[in-house]
Amino acid sequence: MKKIRTLIVDDEPLAREGLEMLLGSDPEIEIVGLCADGQSALEAIRTRSPQLVFLDIQMPKRDGFGVLAELKPAERPVVIFATAYDQHAIRAFEACAIDYLLKPFSDSRFAAALRRAKEEIRRARTSDLAQQVEQLLEQVRGLEPKSAGAPGEPVAAATADYADRIVLKADGALHFIKTRDVIWIEAQGDFVKVQTQGKTQLVRETLQSMERKLDAAKFLRTHRSYLVNLEHVRRVEVALYGDYVVYMSDGSKLRLSRNYRSKLKALLKQIPTA
Repeated sequence: MKKIRTLIVDDEPLAREGLEMLLGSDPEIEIVGLCADGQSALEAIRTRSPQLVFLDIQMPKRDGFGVLAELKPAERPVVIFATAYDQHAIRAFEACAIDYLLKPFSDSRFAAALRRAKEEIRRARTSDLAQQVEQLLEQVRGLEPKSAGAPGEPVAAATADYADRIVLKADGALHFIKTRDVIWIEAQGDFVKVQTQGKTQLVRETLQSMERKLDAAKFLRTHRSYLVNLEHVRRVEVALYGDYVVYMSDGSKLRLSRNYRSKLKALLKQIPTA
């Protein structure tokens, strides 16, 4: 298990020792340094690359906000401010702190802040990995030979911009899904539900962003909440009030609203016939 590199920054020795004791019993944490002022904290962040920093606000040489202001976005770790002064709370969150501990704080309040920080760091790791995977897939696709069209005809570019698989970040893992296996996608607040054969995955993404990743010749928006794979459409029936019902290969019945009625002709043209 890769430990979370953590830096403690506070000008009070007892405060540093207290945080060190609380963090020392956590097997997921590796303390990479203790700093007593803002300038040494800035240097430690740049040289030791901590992922998490417990940062005091009022300190000699440079305050906590001054430390963050000097860092480039790529250098900034996840930050939990720990201070005795509550008037800085709003400014702390404006500086993108993950939490704000007001001294003296209880063990339970500390545990809650640390838990939030760990979740944020795990999401960042997953996001970084997803970006690396996407870059790798792009390189692989760039090496694949492109099929030629008829003599004198340009190679069709309709599918060249779309991958034959997508990467879904769900349940703390990356799932590689072939686009032809996606039956339908439904918007659910800040998430989308992706339905494949016999499996449903909830992904923190918008329907619009999923739509941009998929080939418009194969996936059609039938409703503000639904995106369907045309290869999995089995039939379409008229419903009430000018709407339609779209029957999918997995037995689902999805709505085609009248606001998307203009797309019905395109839908019917592309549905395979027996």
